[in-house]
Amino acid sequence: MRIIKMILRKIYKLVIGDKVPCISQYPFVSDSGIIVTHISAYGNGNMGDIYLPIALRNLFNLQIGVKKWINKSVYKKVTLSDISVYNRSDLVVIGGGGLFLKDTNPNDLSGWQWSCSLDMLDKIESPLIAFAIGYNRFRGQDDFDPIFTEHINKFVEKASFVGLRNHGSIENVKRYLRTQNLKNKLVFQPCMTTLTSLIYPDMFKYTQKEDFIALNCAFDRQGMRKADDKVLTSIARVILQLSETTKIKVYAHMASDGKICSYLDELSVPYEYVEIKDIANMFSAYSRPRLVIGMRGHAQMIPFGCNTPILSIISHDKMQWFLDDIHHPEWGVDVLNPSFEAELLEKAKKLYESTEILIPILKDEQRKLWNITQQNMNYIKSIIKNK
Repeated sequence: MRIIKMILRKIYKLVIGDKVPCISQYPFVSDSGIIVTHISAYGNGNMGDIYLPIALRNLFNLQIGVKKWINKSVYKKVTLSDISVYNRSDLVVIGGGGLFLKDTNPNDLSGWQWSCSLDMLDKIESPLIAFAIGYNRFRGQDDFDPIFTEHINKFVEKASFVGLRNHGSIENVKRYLRTQNLKNKLVFQPCMTTLTSLIYPDMFKYTQKEDFIALNCAFDRQGMRKADDKVLTSIARVILQLSETTKIKVYAHMASDGKICSYLDELSVPYEYVEIKDIANMFSAYSRPRLVIGMRGHAQMIPFGCNTPILSIISHDKMQWFLDDIHHPEWGVDVLNPSFEAELLEKAKKLYESTEILIPILKDEQRKLWNITQQNMNYIKSIIKNK
Protein backbone atom coordinates (compact mmCIF):
# COMPACT_ATOMS: atom_id res chain seq x y z
CA MET A 1 0.00 0.00 0.00
CA ARG A 2 2.88 2.36 0.78
CA ILE A 3 4.31 1.79 -2.70
CA ILE A 4 0.92 2.52 -4.27
CA LYS A 5 0.70 5.80 -2.36
CA MET A 6 4.20 6.77 -3.50
CA ILE A 7 3.19 6.12 -7.10
CA LEU A 8 -0.01 8.11 -6.69
CA ARG A 9 1.84 11.12 -5.31
CA LYS A 10 3.95 11.20 -8.45
CA ILE A 11 1.21 10.68 -10.98
CA TYR A 12 -1.68 12.64 -9.48
CA LYS A 13 -0.25 15.89 -10.84
CA LEU A 14 -2.26 18.45 -12.74
CA VAL A 15 -0.96 19.46 -16.16
CA ILE A 16 -2.92 22.33 -17.70
CA GLY A 17 -4.22 22.34 -21.29
CA ASP A 18 -5.09 19.38 -23.49
CA LYS A 19 -3.13 17.12 -21.18
CA VAL A 20 -4.84 15.21 -18.43
CA PRO A 21 -3.75 14.67 -14.82
CA CYS A 22 -3.28 10.95 -15.11
CA ILE A 23 -3.15 7.78 -13.03
CA SER A 24 -1.42 6.17 -15.99
CA GLN A 25 -2.71 2.60 -16.26
CA TYR A 26 -2.87 2.17 -12.48
CA PRO A 27 -4.03 -0.24 -11.38
CA PHE A 28 -4.96 -1.85 -14.69
CA VAL A 29 -2.53 -2.89 -17.42
CA SER A 30 -3.80 -3.70 -20.90
CA ASP A 31 -2.05 -5.28 -23.84
CA SER A 32 -5.01 -4.58 -26.12
CA GLY A 33 -4.49 -2.54 -29.26
CA ILE A 34 -7.43 -0.23 -28.53
CA ILE A 35 -6.82 3.48 -29.06
CA VAL A 36 -9.30 5.98 -27.63
CA THR A 37 -9.52 9.71 -28.26
CA HIS A 38 -10.94 11.29 -25.13
CA ILE A 39 -12.64 14.68 -25.34
CA SER A 40 -13.06 16.26 -21.92
CA ALA A 41 -12.70 19.44 -19.87
CA TYR A 42 -9.12 19.16 -18.65
CA GLY A 43 -7.55 21.34 -15.98
CA ASN A 44 -10.37 23.77 -15.19
CA GLY A 45 -9.41 24.14 -11.51
CA ASN A 46 -12.39 22.43 -9.88
CA MET A 47 -11.11 19.28 -8.20
CA GLY A 48 -14.25 17.30 -8.96
CA ASP A 49 -14.03 18.09 -12.66
CA ILE A 50 -10.31 17.34 -12.65
CA TYR A 51 -11.09 13.88 -11.28
CA LEU A 52 -13.77 13.13 -13.92
CA PRO A 53 -11.54 12.25 -16.90
CA ILE A 54 -9.26 10.20 -14.68
CA ALA A 55 -12.15 8.16 -13.30
CA LEU A 56 -13.53 7.63 -16.81
CA ARG A 57 -10.21 6.38 -18.13
CA ASN A 58 -9.64 3.98 -15.29
CA LEU A 59 -13.17 2.65 -15.66
CA PHE A 60 -12.51 1.99 -19.35
CA ASN A 61 -9.09 0.54 -18.51
CA LEU A 62 -10.75 -1.83 -16.07
CA GLN A 63 -13.72 -2.81 -18.23
CA ILE A 64 -12.33 -2.73 -21.76
CA GLY A 65 -8.57 -2.29 -21.67
CA VAL A 66 -7.09 0.65 -23.56
CA LYS A 67 -3.58 0.71 -25.01
CA LYS A 68 -3.44 4.44 -25.70
CA TRP A 69 -5.42 7.52 -24.76
CA ILE A 70 -5.34 10.66 -26.90
CA ASN A 71 -6.34 13.88 -25.14
CA LYS A 72 -8.53 16.52 -26.76
CA SER A 73 -9.95 19.51 -24.92
CA VAL A 74 -13.71 19.89 -25.24
CA TYR A 75 -13.14 23.66 -25.44
CA LYS A 76 -10.81 23.58 -28.44
CA LYS A 77 -12.45 24.19 -31.81
CA VAL A 78 -12.52 20.92 -33.72
CA THR A 79 -10.46 21.05 -36.92
CA LEU A 80 -9.81 18.71 -39.84
CA SER A 81 -6.60 17.71 -38.06
CA ASP A 82 -8.65 16.63 -35.04
CA ILE A 83 -11.03 14.70 -37.27
CA SER A 84 -8.06 12.83 -38.69
CA VAL A 85 -7.05 11.81 -35.16
CA TYR A 86 -10.61 10.81 -34.29
CA ASN A 87 -10.90 8.61 -37.35
CA ARG A 88 -7.68 6.75 -36.59
CA SER A 89 -9.04 5.84 -33.14
CA ASP A 90 -11.12 2.81 -32.21
CA LEU A 91 -13.41 5.02 -30.14
CA VAL A 92 -14.04 8.73 -29.67
CA VAL A 93 -15.29 9.24 -26.11
CA ILE A 94 -16.68 12.54 -24.89
CA GLY A 95 -17.39 13.02 -21.19
CA GLY A 96 -18.09 13.03 -18.44
CA GLY A 97 -19.41 16.08 -16.67
CA GLY A 98 -22.16 18.65 -17.14
CA LEU A 99 -21.21 19.50 -20.70
CA PHE A 100 -24.71 20.51 -21.75
CA LEU A 101 -24.31 24.09 -20.55
CA LYS A 102 -24.25 27.19 -22.73
CA ASP A 103 -22.02 29.65 -20.88
CA THR A 104 -18.94 27.71 -19.71
CA ASN A 105 -17.55 27.69 -23.24
CA PRO A 106 -19.86 29.99 -25.25
CA ASN A 107 -19.79 29.18 -28.95
CA ASP A 108 -22.06 29.28 -31.98
CA LEU A 109 -20.82 25.93 -33.31
CA SER A 110 -22.79 23.63 -31.01
CA GLY A 111 -24.45 25.78 -28.35
CA TRP A 112 -22.94 23.58 -25.62
CA GLN A 113 -19.41 23.09 -24.30
CA TRP A 114 -18.02 21.01 -27.19
CA SER A 115 -16.71 23.37 -29.88
CA CYS A 116 -17.57 21.11 -32.79
CA SER A 117 -19.43 22.42 -35.82
CA LEU A 118 -22.16 20.46 -37.57
CA ASP A 119 -19.84 20.02 -40.53
CA MET A 120 -17.00 18.60 -38.38
CA LEU A 121 -19.44 16.36 -36.51
CA ASP A 122 -20.60 14.92 -39.81
CA LYS A 123 -17.01 13.96 -40.71
CA ILE A 124 -16.47 11.71 -37.67
CA GLU A 125 -16.30 8.09 -38.82
CA SER A 126 -15.12 6.26 -35.69
CA PRO A 127 -17.74 5.24 -33.11
CA LEU A 128 -18.69 8.27 -31.02
CA ILE A 129 -19.44 7.55 -27.35
CA ALA A 130 -21.06 10.12 -25.05
CA PHE A 131 -20.36 8.93 -21.51
CA ALA A 132 -21.90 10.23 -18.26
CA ILE A 133 -22.72 13.67 -19.63
CA GLY A 134 -25.10 15.93 -17.68
CA TYR A 135 -27.67 18.57 -18.57
CA ASN A 136 -26.27 21.32 -16.35
CA ARG A 137 -28.53 24.27 -17.06
CA PHE A 138 -29.10 26.26 -13.87
CA ARG A 139 -32.47 27.26 -12.51
CA GLY A 140 -33.68 30.37 -14.28
CA GLN A 141 -30.82 30.29 -16.77
CA ASP A 142 -31.58 31.28 -20.37
CA ASP A 143 -32.42 28.42 -22.68
CA PHE A 144 -29.90 27.16 -25.20
CA ASP A 145 -29.55 29.02 -28.49
CA PRO A 146 -31.24 27.47 -31.58
CA ILE A 147 -27.95 25.91 -32.75
CA PHE A 148 -28.12 23.59 -29.73
CA THR A 149 -31.28 21.94 -31.02
CA GLU A 150 -29.70 21.40 -34.43
CA HIS A 151 -26.48 20.10 -32.95
CA ILE A 152 -27.95 17.80 -30.30
CA ASN A 153 -30.15 16.10 -32.89
CA LYS A 154 -27.19 15.43 -35.19
CA PHE A 155 -24.98 14.50 -32.23
CA VAL A 156 -27.42 11.87 -30.91
CA GLU A 157 -28.00 10.56 -34.41
CA LYS A 158 -24.25 10.26 -35.03
CA ALA A 159 -23.34 8.72 -31.65
CA SER A 160 -23.14 4.97 -31.14
CA PHE A 161 -23.87 5.36 -27.44
CA VAL A 162 -25.36 8.31 -25.53
CA GLY A 163 -25.08 7.88 -21.77
CA LEU A 164 -26.41 10.70 -19.56
CA ARG A 165 -25.53 10.78 -15.89
CA ASN A 166 -29.02 11.08 -14.41
CA HIS A 167 -32.61 10.57 -15.47
CA GLY A 168 -33.30 14.28 -15.05
CA SER A 169 -30.77 14.99 -17.81
CA ILE A 170 -32.38 12.35 -20.01
CA GLU A 171 -35.83 13.89 -19.68
CA ASN A 172 -34.55 17.43 -20.33
CA VAL A 173 -32.46 16.52 -23.37
CA LYS A 174 -35.41 14.62 -24.83
CA ARG A 175 -37.26 17.93 -25.15
CA TYR A 176 -34.81 19.02 -27.85
CA LEU A 177 -34.90 15.79 -29.87
CA ARG A 178 -37.26 15.63 -32.81
CA THR A 179 -37.93 11.90 -33.15
CA GLN A 180 -38.76 9.08 -30.80
CA ASN A 181 -35.89 7.03 -32.22
CA LEU A 182 -33.42 9.68 -31.08
CA LYS A 183 -35.08 9.96 -27.68
CA ASN A 184 -34.82 6.20 -27.27
CA LYS A 185 -31.05 6.36 -27.75
CA LEU A 186 -30.58 8.22 -24.45
CA VAL A 187 -29.60 5.83 -21.67
CA PHE A 188 -28.67 6.18 -18.02
CA GLN A 189 -24.93 6.10 -17.36
CA PRO A 190 -24.05 7.13 -13.78
CA CYS A 191 -21.11 9.43 -13.22
CA MET A 192 -17.87 7.53 -12.69
CA THR A 193 -17.25 9.46 -9.47
CA THR A 194 -20.17 7.63 -7.85
CA LEU A 195 -18.31 4.35 -8.44
CA THR A 196 -15.02 5.44 -6.90
CA SER A 197 -14.70 2.70 -4.26
CA LEU A 198 -15.42 0.02 -6.88
CA ILE A 199 -12.96 1.38 -9.43
CA TYR A 200 -10.24 1.65 -6.76
CA PRO A 201 -11.20 -1.03 -4.20
CA ASP A 202 -7.72 -1.31 -2.68
CA MET A 203 -7.91 2.31 -1.56
CA PHE A 204 -11.16 1.87 0.38
CA LYS A 205 -10.53 -0.82 2.92
CA TYR A 206 -11.16 1.43 5.92
CA THR A 207 -13.49 0.10 8.59
CA GLN A 208 -14.47 3.16 10.61
CA LYS A 209 -15.48 6.77 10.03
CA GLU A 210 -14.14 9.71 12.02
CA ASP A 211 -16.34 11.89 14.18
CA PHE A 212 -16.72 15.01 12.09
CA ILE A 213 -18.98 16.58 9.46
CA ALA A 214 -17.54 17.95 6.23
CA LEU A 215 -19.21 20.98 4.62
CA ASN A 216 -18.83 22.17 1.04
CA CYS A 217 -20.60 25.20 -0.43
CA ALA A 218 -20.45 26.38 -4.04
CA PHE A 219 -20.26 30.04 -5.01
CA ASP A 220 -19.95 29.93 -8.79
CA ARG A 221 -23.12 31.38 -10.36
CA GLN A 222 -24.30 32.19 -6.86
CA GLY A 223 -27.32 34.14 -8.10
CA MET A 224 -28.58 31.23 -10.20
CA ARG A 225 -28.16 28.91 -7.23
CA LYS A 226 -30.42 31.19 -5.14
CA ALA A 227 -27.86 30.83 -2.38
CA ASP A 228 -28.24 34.37 -1.07
CA ASP A 229 -27.11 35.79 2.27
CA LYS A 230 -30.24 34.44 3.96
CA VAL A 231 -29.52 30.88 2.81
CA LEU A 232 -25.83 31.09 3.64
CA THR A 233 -26.56 32.51 7.08
CA SER A 234 -29.02 29.66 7.64
CA ILE A 235 -26.32 27.16 6.71
CA ALA A 236 -23.92 28.83 9.15
CA ARG A 237 -26.50 28.69 11.96
CA VAL A 238 -27.06 24.99 11.31
CA ILE A 239 -23.33 24.31 11.32
CA LEU A 240 -22.98 26.26 14.58
CA GLN A 241 -25.49 23.97 16.26
CA LEU A 242 -23.87 20.86 14.80
CA SER A 243 -20.46 22.05 16.03
CA GLU A 244 -21.72 21.74 19.59
CA THR A 245 -21.64 17.94 19.28
CA THR A 246 -19.02 17.20 16.63
CA LYS A 247 -16.10 18.67 14.73
CA ILE A 248 -16.63 20.61 11.51
CA LYS A 249 -14.36 20.70 8.48
CA VAL A 250 -14.92 22.99 5.50
CA TYR A 251 -13.89 21.37 2.22
CA ALA A 252 -12.94 23.59 -0.72
CA HIS A 253 -12.80 22.14 -4.26
CA MET A 254 -11.65 25.55 -5.51
CA ALA A 255 -10.73 28.86 -3.90
CA SER A 256 -14.20 30.41 -4.13
CA ASP A 257 -15.68 27.61 -2.01
CA GLY A 258 -13.95 29.22 0.96
CA LYS A 259 -16.40 32.14 0.94
CA ILE A 260 -18.63 30.23 3.34
CA CYS A 261 -15.97 30.78 6.00
CA SER A 262 -16.93 34.44 6.49
CA TYR A 263 -20.48 33.37 7.40
CA LEU A 264 -19.13 30.80 9.85
CA ASP A 265 -16.66 33.29 11.32
CA GLU A 266 -19.41 35.82 11.94
CA LEU A 267 -21.07 33.29 14.25
CA SER A 268 -17.75 32.14 15.76
CA VAL A 269 -18.22 28.61 14.46
CA PRO A 270 -15.16 26.42 15.21
CA TYR A 271 -14.00 24.60 12.08
CA GLU A 272 -10.99 23.35 10.15
CA TYR A 273 -10.49 24.59 6.60
CA VAL A 274 -9.36 21.89 4.14
CA GLU A 275 -8.33 22.81 0.62
CA ILE A 276 -8.56 19.71 -1.56
CA LYS A 277 -5.51 20.04 -3.78
CA ASP A 278 -5.13 16.65 -5.45
CA ILE A 279 -7.06 13.48 -6.07
CA ALA A 280 -5.30 11.27 -3.53
CA ASN A 281 -6.09 13.92 -0.92
CA MET A 282 -9.69 14.02 -2.14
CA PHE A 283 -10.12 10.26 -1.76
CA SER A 284 -8.83 10.49 1.81
CA ALA A 285 -10.92 13.55 2.64
CA TYR A 286 -14.19 12.05 1.46
CA SER A 287 -13.55 8.61 2.97
CA ARG A 288 -13.31 9.85 6.54
CA PRO A 289 -16.35 11.94 7.62
CA ARG A 290 -19.45 10.47 9.17
CA LEU A 291 -21.44 12.90 7.03
CA VAL A 292 -20.79 15.28 4.13
CA ILE A 293 -23.11 18.26 3.67
CA GLY A 294 -22.51 19.44 0.12
CA MET A 295 -23.81 22.03 -2.32
CA ARG A 296 -21.65 20.94 -5.27
CA GLY A 297 -22.65 17.96 -7.38
CA HIS A 298 -19.24 16.45 -6.76
CA ALA A 299 -19.61 17.11 -3.03
CA GLN A 300 -22.45 14.59 -3.10
CA MET A 301 -21.33 12.15 -5.81
CA ILE A 302 -17.69 11.74 -4.72
CA PRO A 303 -18.40 11.09 -1.02
CA PHE A 304 -21.17 8.71 -2.10
CA GLY A 305 -18.58 6.98 -4.28
CA CYS A 306 -16.32 6.80 -1.21
CA ASN A 307 -19.12 5.13 0.80
CA THR A 308 -19.73 8.20 2.97
CA PRO A 309 -23.23 9.36 3.95
CA ILE A 310 -24.37 12.59 2.30
CA LEU A 311 -26.83 15.42 2.82
CA SER A 312 -27.26 17.63 -0.23
CA ILE A 313 -27.95 21.36 -0.21
CA ILE A 314 -29.99 21.53 -3.40
CA SER A 315 -29.21 24.72 -5.30
CA HIS A 316 -29.25 23.03 -8.73
CA ASP A 317 -31.74 20.51 -10.09
CA LYS A 318 -28.96 17.99 -10.79
CA MET A 319 -28.50 17.54 -7.04
CA GLN A 320 -32.05 16.27 -6.62
CA TRP A 321 -31.83 14.19 -9.80
CA PHE A 322 -28.91 12.25 -8.33
CA LEU A 323 -30.74 11.61 -5.06
CA ASP A 324 -33.76 10.41 -7.02
CA ASP A 325 -31.58 8.02 -9.02
CA ILE A 326 -30.19 6.43 -5.85
CA HIS A 327 -33.73 6.13 -4.44
CA HIS A 328 -33.15 8.50 -1.52
CA PRO A 329 -34.69 11.86 -2.43
CA GLU A 330 -34.94 12.63 1.29
CA TRP A 331 -31.14 13.02 1.55
CA GLY A 332 -31.39 16.63 0.48
CA VAL A 333 -32.89 20.00 1.37
CA ASP A 334 -33.75 22.55 -1.29
CA VAL A 335 -32.58 26.12 -0.74
CA LEU A 336 -36.04 27.24 -1.93
CA ASN A 337 -37.74 25.28 0.86
CA PRO A 338 -39.40 27.75 3.31
CA SER A 339 -38.30 25.44 6.13
CA PHE A 340 -34.76 25.07 4.74
CA GLU A 341 -32.86 25.81 7.96
CA ALA A 342 -34.98 23.64 10.23
CA GLU A 343 -34.98 20.68 7.83
CA LEU A 344 -31.25 20.94 7.18
CA LEU A 345 -30.53 20.77 10.90
CA GLU A 346 -32.99 17.93 11.54
CA LYS A 347 -31.71 15.79 8.67
CA ALA A 348 -28.07 16.48 9.46
CA LYS A 349 -28.51 15.31 13.05
CA LYS A 350 -30.42 12.21 12.00
CA LEU A 351 -27.97 11.20 9.26
CA TYR A 352 -24.91 11.89 11.43
CA GLU A 353 -26.24 9.51 14.08
CA SER A 354 -27.08 6.82 11.47
CA THR A 355 -23.70 6.24 9.84
CA GLU A 356 -23.54 2.50 10.46
CA ILE A 357 -27.03 2.03 9.08
CA LEU A 358 -26.41 4.23 6.04
CA ILE A 359 -23.16 2.73 4.76
CA PRO A 360 -24.66 -0.64 3.71
CA ILE A 361 -27.48 1.30 2.01
CA LEU A 362 -24.93 3.41 0.14
CA LYS A 363 -23.00 0.35 -0.95
CA ASP A 364 -26.16 -1.35 -2.18
CA GLU A 365 -27.13 1.67 -4.28
CA GLN A 366 -23.57 1.99 -5.58
CA ARG A 367 -23.65 -1.65 -6.65
CA LYS A 368 -26.84 -0.98 -8.61
CA LEU A 369 -25.12 1.88 -10.43
CA TRP A 370 -22.14 -0.40 -11.07
CA ASN A 371 -24.37 -3.07 -12.61
CA ILE A 372 -25.92 -0.49 -14.95
CA THR A 373 -22.42 0.63 -15.90
CA GLN A 374 -21.34 -2.96 -16.55
CA GLN A 375 -24.23 -3.41 -18.97
CA ASN A 376 -23.32 -0.20 -20.77
CA MET A 377 -19.65 -1.15 -20.98
CA ASN A 378 -20.59 -4.52 -22.45
CA TYR A 379 -22.55 -2.69 -25.11
CA ILE A 380 -19.58 -0.45 -25.86
CA LYS A 381 -17.39 -3.56 -26.16
CA SER A 382 -19.78 -4.83 -28.82
CA ILE A 383 -19.42 -1.55 -30.70
CA ILE A 384 -15.66 -1.99 -30.79
CA LYS A 385 -15.97 -5.64 -31.85
CA ASN A 386 -18.30 -4.78 -34.71
CA LYS A 387 -16.37 -1.71 -35.85
